[in-house]
Amino acid sequence: MRKFRKFLLYTMLAASACTLCAAGEDTLTFDDLVTALENNNTTLLQSIEDYRSATLDVKDAKANYHPQITYTIAGSYVYNHQVMDLDTSSLGNKLSDVPYSVYIQNPFFPDDINNALAVPVSVLGSMIPSSVEVPIDVSDPYFNAQISLVQPIWTWGKVGSSVEMYEEIESARALQIGDTEKRLITELKAYLASLYYLEKIDNVLSELQADSQELVTLAQDSSDAGALLAVDAAKARVTASQIDVSRTQIQTQMESILTSIETLTGINDITADMIDFIPDENYFKEMAETERTMLLAMATGGSQASMQMLTHMINAAQAASKAADRSMYWYPDIALSVSANYTAPMTSKWADNSSWGVTVAVGLQGTLWDGGKKLNDQDRAESAAASAQISRNEAVSTIKTTLTENLNTIDLALANIDYQKSNIELLTSELELEEKKLELGASSRSDVLNKRIELNQARIEEITNRISLASAVYTVEYLTGYVPDTVSD
Repeated sequence: MRKFRKFLLYTMLAASACTLCAAGEDTLTFDDLVTALENNNTTLLQSIEDYRSATLDVKDAKANYHPQITYTIAGSYVYNHQVMDLDTSSLGNKLSDVPYSVYIQNPFFPDDINNALAVPVSVLGSMIPSSVEVPIDVSDPYFNAQISLVQPIWTWGKVGSSVEMYEEIESARALQIGDTEKRLITELKAYLASLYYLEKIDNVLSELQADSQELVTLAQDSSDAGALLAVDAAKARVTASQIDVSRTQIQTQMESILTSIETLTGINDITADMIDFIPDENYFKEMAETERTMLLAMATGGSQASMQMLTHMINAAQAASKAADRSMYWYPDIALSVSANYTAPMTSKWADNSSWGVTVAVGLQGTLWDGGKKLNDQDRAESAAASAQISRNEAVSTIKTTLTENLNTIDLALANIDYQKSNIELLTSELELEEKKLELGASSRSDVLNKRIELNQARIEEITNRISLASAVYTVEYLTGYVPDTVSD
């Protein structure tokens, strides 16, 4: 049986390993990456835990409406040392009336019984003290039980204000989960779009590398033949080196983006070939053509999670300020207190020696003076409420500025893309003309290569602007929550 369980365990592990291998071979769609992000992202998971903690705070605050019941059960062993006076005066009086004597050994003649001393009993009676202290030790174990109940009757609204404060925080934490997920997905889309376009740039740089290396070879041959100056050949080599450096930088950026995607999704060993994502450029155009006034209103409106969170935090600060006001010196709390206790020795006579009692009381509890701490708490709560309002105003200003900057980036990127498209068309025509001239012997291979390099540089510039466009559009989407209806899936 043990061998069978071991075999079953090994089989399950092998099947799991095969599943992981198969998953590694599949492409990762955007939905796959979002699912992984929702399950693995530590920032999102922490926001969920923050919400859970906030719900527990609300429960704790509401618990103050209910009675607080405590109990104590204990066994005790008490060593009680007592002293009792024993009256011996009557014994002494009785001995004083006895007419007899007692004989005691003479210390001077210890071996002579005839020399024993005769002592009258009446003398011995007079030597007895009137009382003698006798120790009495009591050491029985005892059973003790006590239960107490405290029910708030009137707290001047402090409990209600505390509940309100924690409920507002709970609502903010709930919104934070969705807002955090939205922000992380925006980052993911920006990374994926950048990776897509960087791959295109890397492909163009690969062509540039080949053309620049060929150009270096031609320049060096011409320099060796005396048809070109050595400095021109050196310039060609520098240009080729710059292209090599640019490609290394692009590949480094791609690796950095892949690492960021791994951090967001929790998926390890992601490569660019595994990702299946193509940016929706029609979406970029739709977003660029959306009315700016509407986007600004949506970004700072009450429907945005960020604005709602700030509003909840303002309400929480105001509730805390109200609780601080009701905690001042002239607002004593009123509560009902009920307690019961029972004590009995753990002996066979416990029923006869047990005791119990019940106490019911209604009391007021407050602070007469604490050095001004409650006054400071009141001022601190008012300051926190004012700071929350300032934070909201500052957030609105920051959102407006960020939205305007990204809208301007969209406009500039689209303008540069249009310019580069026209430039690419022109350079393509010039390249075709240069190639025809080469066929006719009116141009050189170096001129063709230079024109191709110029064309590819324009293509890289266009793709670079598309990266800026994608990042700005996704940021606007996050800030406003707006997605055009005509966007393709």
